[in-house]
Amino acid sequence: MIADFIIHSGQSADCKVGTLNNKVYFFKEFFSKKDYNHQKTIYQHLNEITNEVDLSILKMIKYDDHKCQIVFPYIIFSLTQICSKVKSNNTRGMRWIFALYHFTQVASSIRKLHSLNLCHCDIKVDHILIEQQSNGLKDILIDFKHCQKIKQNQLSQTVCGTLSYNPLELNDGIAKSQVKPYSPYKLDLYQLGMLLLTLIVYFRISENMKNLISLKKKNKFLEGITLLYKANYNTNLEIKPEVYDLIWGLLTGEIEDAAQIFNHQVYNLQEVQNMLKNLSLTGNTKVFQIEDEEEEFIYHNIVIKKKEDENRSDSTISFDKKFNEMLQSNCTRYDELIQEIKLFCDKNPRQIKESELQKGSLLFEMSTCQILQHLLCCFGNNNPEVFDQNIFGETQDLTFQVTLKYTSPEFTEYSTDDDSDEYLQNTGIEEIQNYIEIQIEIVMIEELKQSETKSIIFTPIKGEFMYYSNLIEDISRYLKTNI
Repeated sequence: MIADFIIHSGQSADCKVGTLNNKVYFFKEFFSKKDYNHQKTIYQHLNEITNEVDLSILKMIKYDDHKCQIVFPYIIFSLTQICSKVKSNNTRGMRWIFALYHFTQVASSIRKLHSLNLCHCDIKVDHILIEQQSNGLKDILIDFKHCQKIKQNQLSQTVCGTLSYNPLELNDGIAKSQVKPYSPYKLDLYQLGMLLLTLIVYFRISENMKNLISLKKKNKFLEGITLLYKANYNTNLEIKPEVYDLIWGLLTGEIEDAAQIFNHQVYNLQEVQNMLKNLSLTGNTKVFQIEDEEEEFIYHNIVIKKKEDENRSDSTISFDKKFNEMLQSNCTRYDELIQEIKLFCDKNPRQIKESELQKGSLLFEMSTCQILQHLLCCFGNNNPEVFDQNIFGETQDLTFQVTLKYTSPEFTEYSTDDDSDEYLQNTGIEEIQNYIEIQIEIVMIEELKQSETKSIIFTPIKGEFMYYSNLIEDISRYLKTNI
């Protein structure tokens, strides 16, 4: 079955990393003057607020009205990276105590925003960056394009949020272009519940599952999540009853105010109290001790050197036998693709500083042609149809685009007739095939150009961002183990 959801990345703005006065920044250039003015106004207001209130948000450094561009600090870690790393290394979601560590920081920022009559309205794992500090990991909330300034007793009909994190009712209204009045404050609370749940399970909560929330089927929802967790990871879900109760309270509106979160019974648990003492937002200098298997979040770039049998001149374009056989077996336009590859490899890569790369990037001491062959072998194993796609069409520099597959288990049917709420009846879990469009660019590292060291930059085009992140982690692991 093909998944019927899609998220468009970068629709309203072109985002890139670059240098300004020898410092690395994040540049966001808007396609629409209206979108630019809206976000500029929000960030100006937030910058003023943060002078008086300690808000853990990404601040605007400067703006350019002529370019419709906003400049932000460049923070190299994201919560999505951490989640994908945990899933890749341990074949599971994040442990509940560590998930609560991140959730608590975000919830604290939302509580402060609400006290200022501001609602974020698009809280999700993708919108949280991670800054390493001497006393732990600090969560920084970003992307305020859906932010609403509104009084607590007012309702809104603004289209906002992300399908995966929105309530079923809001998504239905968006689909029908008939959004019913809702409270942006309650929307933030619902999205906080989805955030905590997603950190723990790290798979998408489908609309089918959300229906159980609307029907207030607390036990059925937990059992459904437990079954899906088992299907995804082949291990049992470990979650404290108090943690699930907090999630359920946020998803169902039982928790009506952000301040109530911190009065929840989960914060009476000894493990949680120990964690709270060490949160970076408290200013405590003692680092929260992360389990050994999760300490790899702060990692260095990895150098991959060509093997002896690949020791060719960089000016030579030749094809590995295995790669050539893969092309001949799966490509209906073999000669045309070979010519496109040769033309691609004749181009000069764009030069960037190593500091502009995300941490954990791969550095290749090999030719463009060799890197491209390894990438295409990896992509061909994922989706043999990739060779018949228009990979190199209408791209700049050494960039190309592919559509890959990511498979995830999801419920396809369930019954809600069981009044006892003890178990799911007639459940069906099916492997859903998700298509992810990705742009890849091969770049030269400016400081290492004498050794012809290059790297690859992945950019999402279309697809569920969570699955994109997992896919990139899988690709990186393949390249590290197969080159």
